[in-house]
Formats: sequence, structure tokens, C-alpha cells
Amino acid sequence: MKITIIAAADIHSPHYLPLFNASINSLLNREADVIILAGDIVDGGDVTMVRPVINTLNRLIEKMGLRIPIVSVFGNEEYIGLEEKFKSMYPEIIWLDDDYVILSIKNKNICIVGSRGVLRKPTSWQRRNIPNIEHIYETRLNKIKNSIKECNNQYLTILVTHYAPTYLTLYGENPAIYNYLGYPIIEKLPTEMRPRIALHGHAHNASRLYANVNSVDVYNVSLVARKGLTIINIHTL
Repeated sequence: MKITIIAAADIHSPHYLPLFNASINSLLNREADVIILAGDIVDGGDVTMVRPVINTLNRLIEKMGLRIPIVSVFGNEEYIGLEEKFKSMYPEIIWLDDDYVILSIKNKNICIVGSRGVLRKPTSWQRRNIPNIEHIYETRLNKIKNSIKECNNQYLTILVTHYAPTYLTLYGENPAIYNYLGYPIIEKLPTEMRPRIALHGHAHNASRLYANVNSVDVYNVSLVARKGLTIINIHTL
């Protein structure tokens, strides 16, 4: 059995809406089981700019003739403190914020763990503007690990973060800033706590957009890096 994911990150609506719309138009004859957005849907915390993204996705969903779930995490552009506003304005999206959701797709239970993710080193802006940012990242990392562990007991697990969960899919970016783009979560997970696949964005300039890390398929689904959407097929038993 095959489960098909359509994924994107870094739409930065309205900035890359034309690219996003064109990419959706190219998929109107495709079928999918779930849509996943890996953060930075908008620019500058502009909550209103999620609406045109949803409108575009609804064209695809209507063309398919069935309702499929839209799952999203927050990115750094969906500013901390605005989470409830995003959730209340767009309840049609399943928003994940250091937690998980279990979906039944084709009679298979899929657990999607979602988080902004972790940086090995906070940016200078974060250090100035977000109190206790190091503690926030430490707590967030533990939540991610615990969520994956809970899911792996029963379900096929997908990890979705905005920041990269490995450095391997940052290749093409300046290595000097890797620590400010992600954290090697996948490499540090023991075997029993690894997800089946992992999706992220944030790395606009990456040229290596896929890597298999300790048997985990990791995809950089940045719309900017890929110049389009990402189609992922998961083959299940």
C-alpha cells in the first residue's frame, strides 16, 4: 500500500505565492492522502496571509474530490506567541506545536510529530528577543523525543520540523551557519526512537534535498530550495 504526501515549507506568503500556485496547478491531476506544511507559511507573523495558501490548497483538494487533512507546524516566521491566533483563524489546518496527531489513512494509523524544531545555537536575534531560548530548545528536543517514542510503539511515525533535524540536508548552505539552521536530532536518536521519515524546511539555499540518515528518509521540503512542491510516497505493509 502507498501513502502519498504533498509537502512544502517556506511559502513566506505572499512572497512565494506565485511559485506555490504554479506548483499546485501542476499537480491538479495527482492524488494525495495528506498535505504537510513544514513552517514559514507566512512572512513576518502576518496571520492573514495563510488564507491565500488555504484557498490554493482547496483547489487541489476539490479537484481530487475528497477531503484530505492539512497538517502544519509553525516556523520562525509564525512568531512565538501567535500560535493560538493561527489555530483559531484556521481550524481547517491541524496545527502541531511540540505534539502529535494520529491519522487513519487507507486503514493505516499514521502518527505525525510536529514542532518548530531545534537550533544547535540560537541566532543573535533570538538571544536578544526570546528569553531563555536555550532552555526552550532543550525542552522542545525532549518533547520531540518523547512524542516519537510514544508514536513508535504503535504507529508509522513522521517527524515534521521547520528547522533541519540533520545537517546532511543543509549541504549547499554555508557550513559556518549550520548550527543556526538546525540540530542533528536524527543522528542522536536511538534505533527505537527513530521516525520512518522526517520533513523540514528553513534551508532555502540547500542543494542536497534528501538524505537517508540512520535508516530515516529525511526531506528538505523548502519550496524555495526545490522550486516547487515535494511528493513523497511511503510504502507500507
